[in-house]
Amino acid sequence: MYEVNELSIIRINENPHLEIRALSSGESFAVIDDFLAAPDELRKYAIEREQNFSMPPKSYPGVVMDIDDEPMRDIYRYIRSTLGRQFSFLRGGAEFMSMLSMTTLQADQLSNLQRLCHTDPPAKSGRRNFAFVLYLFDNEQLGGTGFYRWKEKQAIIEATALESKDPVAALAFLKERFPTYQTPPCYMTESTEIAERLDLVTAKFNRLVFYSGDIPHSAQIASPGLLPTGIRVGRLTLNCFASVRPK
Repeated sequence: MYEVNELSIIRINENPHLEIRALSSGESFAVIDDFLAAPDELRKYAIEREQNFSMPPKSYPGVVMDIDDEPMRDIYRYIRSTLGRQFSFLRGGAEFMSMLSMTTLQADQLSNLQRLCHTDPPAKSGRRNFAFVLYLFDNEQLGGTGFYRWKEKQAIIEATALESKDPVAALAFLKERFPTYQTPPCYMTESTEIAERLDLVTAKFNRLVFYSGDIPHSAQIASPGLLPTGIRVGRLTLNCFASVRPK
């Protein structure tokens, strides 16, 4: 974690373009273009501190660097006010966690569940989880974000429980249930027998996607061989997780 004075407040654009998109599942999400006032400054910050990124112990398929709350306060204010009205949650009591992230894993390095879309960990009782991803890279071929609907939710719950205890047993279970797991590993980018893709947001520099963590989602990386390991040209994103109280 860096010292607060190393990074000034990350300012948002005065007039970002906000679009709310509805999914056939009944959920909705936001796509906001031209979000930051100076996105190149944040990317430059990340490039200069590439050595501070590391692989997290959990399931992110790449490297991350935590971001403190103080530089994020303008963004957090926007989430509480503008997006709170759109998604009906209270301004007060919101809790945030943010990081800069870069997807780096090749397909054959993915864990069993990283080959699937996923939902975020369940919210605390009486709260909801939301998240956003802000694209800080120019090459749209590095992939945007897809939203899905489970077809075999109970099987995925069972596989998730198995994965935490015995990944070998989890893979055997998944291979037995799903033809997808009898093919070479890849990032999930299309509908399968496990989940139906409902919408796809293409990547665009300085585009932010805000969504409920309950919606199954996945990075749409069709060509992982294109993923560079250097931040200057890598799939760099700003990610945030918000725990909020619904109205």
